[in-house]
Amino acid sequence: MSARPNEADMQSSRRRGLHWRGLIQAVIGLGALALVIVKTDLQALAEAFRATKISYLPLALLATLMMNWLMAYRWGLILRVRGHEVRTSRLFVYYLIGMFFSNFVPGGAVTGDVARLLYASRDVKDKPFVLSTLIYERLTGMMVLLMIGLTATLTSRIYRPDGNLFYLAEAALAAAFIASAILMSRRASTRLARWCRMLGNKIRLARAGDAASRTLEAIASLRQYKQMFVSTVLLSVAIRVVWSLGCYAVAQAMGLPLSLPVVFAFISLVDLIRMLPISVGGLGVREWTMIVLFANLGIAREQALLYSLLAFAPLVLTAIAGGIVYISQASVLRVEDSADVSVVGERS
Repeated sequence: MSARPNEADMQSSRRRGLHWRGLIQAVIGLGALALVIVKTDLQALAEAFRATKISYLPLALLATLMMNWLMAYRWGLILRVRGHEVRTSRLFVYYLIGMFFSNFVPGGAVTGDVARLLYASRDVKDKPFVLSTLIYERLTGMMVLLMIGLTATLTSRIYRPDGNLFYLAEAALAAAFIASAILMSRRASTRLARWCRMLGNKIRLARAGDAASRTLEAIASLRQYKQMFVSTVLLSVAIRVVWSLGCYAVAQAMGLPLSLPVVFAFISLVDLIRMLPISVGGLGVREWTMIVLFANLGIAREQALLYSLLAFAPLVLTAIAGGIVYISQASVLRVEDSADVSVVGERS
């Protein structure tokens, strides 16, 4: 009779899988970026940077901070449906910490969401509900991004690369948008939850089926709040607009011939691609995507590379700020835990 693996062995196995996945993502991202740099004229890159109006760049940083504040406010609206009042400023800090994990810790956006889950659970004291809000928030944001990305591909056909691959990308975007819209339906989520539980029991994966079922049921329970749904969708659109305005400020700083609608379309496409679990934070992948898109406008490789680095630099800066906050809060929590242990010792 074979021995069942204990919980510690399973957690250790998951950590090793996460470590190797993160390492592979880092290698792919750094390798792709290195390849871009090798093929780039560094002198032309330096000249493009010297011609950049640095005074415009703080606007991009301001837009990034505003985007994170709006996302924190959106999260607060979802938490509020069950009476959990958490200050937006507090959720904003959690978002910064999540960005640190997403950009510098293997696992990408998943590790950032786990960090936000752990921090918010201290305020809400209902971890399953907090998890459901994170999933619902991600799904709403993804649905809006897919809608905008699909619209962008259809309205910017003159700027797209040649070949059938782009048609396949449009079809994939359309399918993903339809799938996310179906998941946001309360009736569809409830039915899918039942099917997942039945399928899990049938193929002897009851635990996985039950987990998927509970996730879908959580989405269905949140979908009943129609006012919250409309508000979060509108906020998701506003978040995309603010982020695109920051990227447009970078284009103006570099003097690139890019209109706001084109920037809006291109950034939406790049964000969809960099969300794929290929590299950490989309590093390298986003630069290649920018070069391909900008080439159709006659913009040189060096300018496209510099634009990508400058446009996404505010995300890295806010992630670093989140890391500083995380380290400072971790030290505070250690002090609080030590104080709690001392109090328990005195009482005993």
